[in-house]
Amino acid sequence: MRATLIRLAMAIYPAPVRDRYGVEITDLLAHSTRPWRDIADVGRSALSEQAATWTWARTHPQLRRMAWLAAAPLGFVLTALLLAVCGLALATTYAKDAGYDVTPAVLTAPDALSVLAVCGAIAAVALMPRQHYLAAPVLTVPASLTVGILAIANVLGETRSATLLAALCWCAAMLALGGAITVLIRRGRTGVAVVVLVVGGLAALELTSVLYAIAGRLVAADWVSLYSVWPVSASGIADPPWFSADAPKVLPALLAMCTTCALTVVAASAVHQRTAGFLRSQAWVGAARRQV
Repeated sequence: MRATLIRLAMAIYPAPVRDRYGVEITDLLAHSTRPWRDIADVGRSALSEQAATWTWARTHPQLRRMAWLAAAPLGFVLTALLLAVCGLALATTYAKDAGYDVTPAVLTAPDALSVLAVCGAIAAVALMPRQHYLAAPVLTVPASLTVGILAIANVLGETRSATLLAALCWCAAMLALGGAITVLIRRGRTGVAVVVLVVGGLAALELTSVLYAIAGRLVAADWVSLYSVWPVSASGIADPPWFSADAPKVLPALLAMCTTCALTVVAASAVHQRTAGFLRSQAWVGAARRQV
């Protein structure tokens, strides 16, 4: 317990202070006769040091990036909508020319493919090397995207109370997953981090979407059908039984795209931080050897 609190207190310090004095402070806390009080004092000092580094010149770019993240859900929806409209037009044209009836299953495929295409593009863009990264992406990315989700869902006419509940639960899930992925990547367990990213992201999507559907309107009597938000039937992707025909169904797709964005950005930032930390440690070792 003491070691965990010491690591948390040291993580609050700015990187230059932590690299220069981290070993000494950690050693003092580990051998302190009043550890809890000293850890609290170190944490308070770390917060003061961190606040002193946040000048307007440093804060302004971060605020601008967070504003872009808040606007990202709108861009995701517009891009997916454009792709879906083009896909629906092509599917309808080819189906009619081939003499097939245009069924809901045929018209559902372009919607699903458009969301998958946007998710792939998000992952590809997020994995590209960048010169500037967000500070504390585990916190800032889910929080900014949640603001955008609430704004775009309100514009699209989603149920406000259900959307707020689902968005907050989604944000909490992304915070937990982002923290786990960051810790795993920093410890060099990249394969496990990828598994956690994929499985945890799908589980978070399923749970938040089910929660949204249940909170949006009363659940139908058929509780057995609660196994999935998008149950697959023989005729294609069927609608969940608790959705009415005119119920808004944009939030699950929006959450899928935002989940891809949040987890990919957090993972890419963790890889960058691990690489930068390794390079700093190598430089320190080289400098120590030269002095010897």
